[in-house]
Amino acid sequence: MFVVNKKMLSYIVILGLTVVLIGNSTIAAKGKADVVKLVELLQQDNAVNIGNWSVYAREINEEITNKQEFEREVVALKQKYPQFSWYREDGASAMKAEAFFYHVDSGLTESIKLMTTEEESDKVTYVIYEVKGQEWREGYPAYFTGTYQNRVNDIFRGTPSIFSCISGSINDNMDSILNSKTEGLLDKFQAREIESVHETNFTSISAHSTLFKQPLTKEKLNLQFGLRTEGLGDRTNFVVGTPIITFEY
Repeated sequence: MFVVNKKMLSYIVILGLTVVLIGNSTIAAKGKADVVKLVELLQQDNAVNIGNWSVYAREINEEITNKQEFEREVVALKQKYPQFSWYREDGASAMKAEAFFYHVDSGLTESIKLMTTEEESDKVTYVIYEVKGQEWREGYPAYFTGTYQNRVNDIFRGTPSIFSCISGSINDNMDSILNSKTEGLLDKFQAREIESVHETNFTSISAHSTLFKQPLTKEKLNLQFGLRTEGLGDRTNFVVGTPIITFEY
């Protein structure tokens, strides 16, 4: 498991909050899904093992401003996705509806969330759709061009922000230093380093890649990855995300 440097963790948290607050300033990339691009690039190295991964889509629904409109949207989604298990959790100033569905055949887990909260005296409703897995299978690219895209079209009113994140390991068994692996990933993702944290056995990089189209800052940050190894010749754990890492590590 990664234990992230405190400076980098604060940076990631601030970026994450910024993304939530600015709404739909990022855009969904057209064509091949970003998670598929990430996997294809990583799998060019036979020593790479893909572990957990997640694709997270989010949008602010400006049409939901009261409880009646919230309930109406929940009912509509329940009718569209009766196979999902739905849960409610309402507070004094917030409403939340959450649904889950696990695909026994493919190993995928889908979730849909609607959350209404008070922000600066106004009610803001976030609609979130996430699909995740614990490994990568051959049929997943077809899922993203078919079922996943249909879900996005059904659930969201506009173009949601999409975040893709993958964790895994590199079994290289070579006496290569961590910096060389970092340089190799930057080259693989056609990326330019923007900010970084370097320790003896840990490196975390924020970068701009020409392969992805969701910049978050004026420096066009759209890729983050972290690497941790226990020493020379040992397995290296990694996590990579676009435009930012969404996993805790």
